[in-house]
Amino acid sequence: MRVLRRSLLALGLALAFVAAVLAAALVAPRSVAEGPLPPPLAAATDPGNPSLETSADHAALAEAFAPQILRSYCGVASAAMVLQAMGQPVTQTSFFTPSARAVRPRWRVVLTGMPLGDLARLLRAHGATAEVLGGDTLTEAALRARIARNMATPGGDYLIVNYARATLGQDGGGHISPIAAYDATADRVLILDTARYRYPPTWVPLPLLWEAMRTTDPETGLARGLVEVRASGA
Repeated sequence: MRVLRRSLLALGLALAFVAAVLAAALVAPRSVAEGPLPPPLAAATDPGNPSLETSADHAALAEAFAPQILRSYCGVASAAMVLQAMGQPVTQTSFFTPSARAVRPRWRVVLTGMPLGDLARLLRAHGATAEVLGGDTLTEAALRARIARNMATPGGDYLIVNYARATLGQDGGGHISPIAAYDATADRVLILDTARYRYPPTWVPLPLLWEAMRTTDPETGLARGLVEVRASGA
């Protein structure tokens, strides 16, 4: 009996250690990134940036913003943010409804994140209309026109972008975040980076973002890109 107790105690300690290691690997830090961004990127708080009052999307997205709670949850955080901006009380913890789990189960997102197509299907599982726009199907001019039109149009249409961080000069791999504004004068977009522990809301030159969207997602072999989201029936 004493040997059994010792064995169970050792097993319990081992499981606790494994759980601690997994938590450290999976849970996103709560810290806030500080310091300069790699040029030509610029933080939204840098002096000289344009007013965001002309963006139809920024106010609602900023109010709904919550940093991703897991390192693999950039897609979940982006989707929850947009759904909240459209009036749905969806959070990252309540996101995986039965219909959402049927698209991509939570455990798989926790371990591997999600590609753009699954992001669109998960948004549809929450009743939204979601259109996937592959980065390799858009010219730079078409992307500019799409973003400018979306940012100027009130009424609940939003853009979520999937891009390669390395193309922007950032650390990390593929990432997903909402676009909150477009600065036509400087031809750049404001990305509300969901990984707040890594980067702040960031102005990105549109041509550079276009290049980052045209990179390949290794899970699907397809180009990254955009999802345009609308409330159902809008």
